[in-house]
Order: sequence, then C-alpha cells, then structure tokens
Amino acid sequence: MKSETRNCQNCQKDFTIEPDDFTFYEKIQVPPPTWCPKCRIIRRMSWRNSWHLYKRPEALSGEIIFSAFPPESPVKIYDRDYWWSDAWDPTEYAKDIDWSKPFFDQLKELTKEVPFAAHSTVSNINCDYCTNASWIKNCYFTRAASHTEDSAYLIWDNGSKSCLDSHMTEKCELSYGNVNAIRCYKTVSSVNCEDCQNIILSKDCVGCSNCVGCIGLRNKNYHIFNIPYSKEDYEKKIQELSLGSWQSYQNLRKQTTEFWLKFPVKYLQGVQNSNVSGDYIYNSKNVQHSYRVSNTEDSKYCMNLLDGPIKDCYDYANWGAGSELIYDSLVCGNQTYNLKFCWNCHTSTKNTEYSLWYHSSSDLFGCVGLKKKQYCILNKQYSKEEYEKLIPQLKKHMTNMPYVDKMGRIYAYGEFFPSEMSPFPYNVSEAHEFFPKTKAEAQAENLMWKEEEKRSYNITLKSDDLTDNINDTKDNILNETIECEHAGNCSDECTSAFKIISQELQFLKRLGIPLPRLCPNCRHYERLTHRNLPEFYQRQCQCEGKTGKTYQNTATHFHSEDKCPNEFETSYAPDRPEIVYCEQCYQSEVA
Repeated sequence: MKSETRNCQNCQKDFTIEPDDFTFYEKIQVPPPTWCPKCRIIRRMSWRNSWHLYKRPEALSGEIIFSAFPPESPVKIYDRDYWWSDAWDPTEYAKDIDWSKPFFDQLKELTKEVPFAAHSTVSNINCDYCTNASWIKNCYFTRAASHTEDSAYLIWDNGSKSCLDSHMTEKCELSYGNVNAIRCYKTVSSVNCEDCQNIILSKDCVGCSNCVGCIGLRNKNYHIFNIPYSKEDYEKKIQELSLGSWQSYQNLRKQTTEFWLKFPVKYLQGVQNSNVSGDYIYNSKNVQHSYRVSNTEDSKYCMNLLDGPIKDCYDYANWGAGSELIYDSLVCGNQTYNLKFCWNCHTSTKNTEYSLWYHSSSDLFGCVGLKKKQYCILNKQYSKEEYEKLIPQLKKHMTNMPYVDKMGRIYAYGEFFPSEMSPFPYNVSEAHEFFPKTKAEAQAENLMWKEEEKRSYNITLKSDDLTDNINDTKDNILNETIECEHAGNCSDECTSAFKIISQELQFLKRLGIPLPRLCPNCRHYERLTHRNLPEFYQRQCQCEGKTGKTYQNTATHFHSEDKCPNEFETSYAPDRPEIVYCEQCYQSEVA
C-alpha cells in the first residue's frame, strides 16, 4: 500500500493519505476521507460549543433556563435533570427509514424533534453556571472541565482545585491566570509550566519555585528574569515590584512578554512521548498530528483527549477515558468502543454510527437521545437480525443518494455531519475560536450566525476608577457593576460590564493580585494569545550555531558551530516571533 495524494472537496487543496491511514480505514470499514485534516477539524468542531451559556425557554415547562444552545438554535431543550430521567422516552420520536430521501435529511428532522439536554454536564455538585463538565464541585462559570473543585472562570481544566481565570490546566491548586499549567501551586499568569509553585509571569518552567518573569528554567528557586537571588534579596525585590498594584503588574507583564521572546522555545509542548507530532502531547506513543492529548496510543488527528487510556483513534476530539477505535467523533468517552461519526455519547457505548447525545447504548445508527438501547435506527427499535440486514443497505443508500449542502459538497457514507446541520451558530462554536470566519463567510456556507446581544447594564463603576492596589480594595466592590476596559469595542465577545464575585475577591486578596479590568470573556481571549492553534507547519530548527545572531547558545550543540539541520512539524507558524528549536538544541539550552 502506497501514499496517495487526494484533493480536499472543501478547500480544494491537496492532502496525503498514508499507508497506515488506509490500514486504519480498512480496519474500521470506512472509506477514506474526502476532506483534508484541517477541514475535518473545522467541520467537527463546528458541532461543539465549549463555553458559552444562554438563556432560552425549556421545551416542557416554558421556563427560562441556562443552555449551551442559544435561542437561534433549532433544537428543543429539556432541563438537564429531566432529560436524564426516565420520565420521557426518546423512542417515541422513532421514524421509519425513507429510502426516497438522503439520510442526513431524515436525521436533521429527528434532531429538531428529540429534545437535547440544556447543557452537557454529568455528576456535578453546586455548579449551576457550568457546561461541558463532569464530576466538578462548587464551581462558577467553569466550562469544559472534569474533576474540578472550588474554582471559577476555568475553561479546559482537569482535576484542579481553588483556581481562577485559567485555560488548559490540569491538577493545579490556588493558581490564577495561567495557560497550559500542569500540577502547579500558587502559580500566576504563567504559560507552559509544570510542577511549579509560587511563580509569577513565567513561561516554560519545570520544578521551579519563587520565580518571577522567568523562562526555560528547570528546578530553580529565587529567580527574577532568570537571574538568581538569595532568599532575602528575592523577597526584598518582590516587595519593590509591588505586584498588588495594577499599574506595576501591567508594566511587569509587558517587560516579561518582551523578555520571553529573547529565548528559544521547543517546537512541541510535551513530555514522556515516543514517536509523536503535533502539540501539547503527554505520555503518549505513536500519536501523529494531534493537539492536547495524553495517555494516547496509535492515534492520529486527535484533539483534547486528556483522560486515558485512548487507543487506535482517528479524528477524535474531546474526552477519552477508556476509548478505542473512535473515528471522526467528538465529546465521547468513558469506555467507548468502535464509534463512527458520533457526537456527545458516553458510558459503555459501542458499535454506533451517526448518533447524537446518547449513553449506555450499542448498535445504533442515526439515533438521537437514546439511553440504554440497542439495535435502533432513527430511534426505531429493530431486532438484531433486522438491524444487521438494514445497516449495509442504509450505508449503500447514503452513498447512492448522498446529502449535498448549499456549497455543493457531497456527504456520502463516511462523512461527518455537515456544519450547516450544527445546532450552534458558527461564531459560538469552538471551530470559530480556532479558525474564525466573518459573518459573510459563514452565511455564504449556510451556517448559522449569532448576532451580538444588545446590553444596557447600569454601570456603577468605570474600570479606570478601580483601586490600583488590591490591598486598598473594600468588600463593597462586590456590589458594583464594573465597565469592562474594552467597553464592548472589541472582537472578543465583550460583555461590556462585569461583577467581582465574593470567591474571586477573597482569592485575589489571598494571592495579592490586583482586580481585573476586563470582563471574563475578554480575559479568556487575552489568554488565548498564549495558546498555539491546532494547525501544523514544517519548519527547520532556528538554532544558528555558536555565533547565532538571534540567540547566543549557552552550550555546545551536536551540530557544533554550524546551523542546525533538523526539521520538524510544529504549531508555531513561520511568521511567529518566537525562536523555535528542535528537541536536541532545546534540551542543550534548558538542561
């Protein structure tokens, strides 16, 4: 079997299907994809709203409740607890197969009739304003998280406790404003750090403590801008920096960002891997072109799989926890096996295709909302013999009478759900966060678009009028409606105003951090500038040798004084300002 170059039917660019790809497709009995990897990510993630919440009527009672589905969405919603109960039966919406219509048309009708849960949460305690979360406790506006406790404004977290305003965090505690932090304690406004404590505005540090404005340190203590201090001098310098002052903190943040750019970064974030490519990969083996995965093996084009083990999966996004043979699916986990083209399914599900929002089921095709069912098509129950006879006929029907979207793209058997069928407006979806489109571009593709809400908050305090130092902040700040510094004049979904909650104020005072001047949405987008995107480029190591002009090496490298010949795949785009090193050159500098 040889590699083949195909032309993506979406972007019209060529992409390569490798021999091991063909082997996987044969193993799970699907045709090779007709979309390139990037377009497949965009299509898949257009079906996920990871952190937005909206108010809309509940289908049963008419009561206004919070939901991940905005009012513009054509789907019906039930209160989460009612949806999970046995008080209603999704099979009551069962449909016969209509052999005169494309299958996706029939499935689209079913998704508009069967109610969805208002938002995707499992086993949470005291977490009313959270979504896409499982096993979290006492959290406020924490989204896309699991096993998180006593936290607020976290997005993409796993197992942290008492943390605020962070993104891509795991097993952190008493930390604030971080991006991609793992097992960190009292870590503030830091990026790509592991096993650190009491560090502030630091990047790519491992096993460090009591550091400010540092980058690329290993097992260091009492450093400021990578310069070592005695304990006494360090503590004196910290007092001089006056980190509780908003103005002082912003000045230090600017200095730090400029300082970071003077040092090389590794082409990939990850440790304890074997034969991997992509970014944010940990404890994995034979994982290619993937983004933010851990404990994963023999997989490709995967994303956001933090809870292993995960094995033999392609084009799979979000969750994991004992998943195997998953293809072109998202938000699936907890002992799932042999799923194809599925969305939001979990708990011992297996042998299922083209199904949505179901659990504890197997052998389903084109079903919505089922629980503890087997051998169903379009929510209709069949015998095992009937089901196994119909499935090959249905797949053939999907190929002979494919769904064709507004752009003329063909969806035969083997394609994920069309983005124009997604219940989320494109600019609400995670696809927009990674690969933004304009309103005109989205509407040209027949995608929903959510207009900005008109807000008329009664502002009681301008951000400029906030106390400069957290030590001067009184508890009456909790009663104020504060104008966001952006005042709605940005592209970051600014809410124009925000409030400080009691948990947040206590936290900021405990860590000595000044009050924020931006609303939670703007703070989230500000953090996203420190996160690489799931798009990969072939580049050469930028190590220029001993006499490099961009960065002067501090150690002898394997290539001596010559320019490094190594090439790699990286998520650092060629026009980014960072100095990007290969593994060997990077390790020589940070050891």
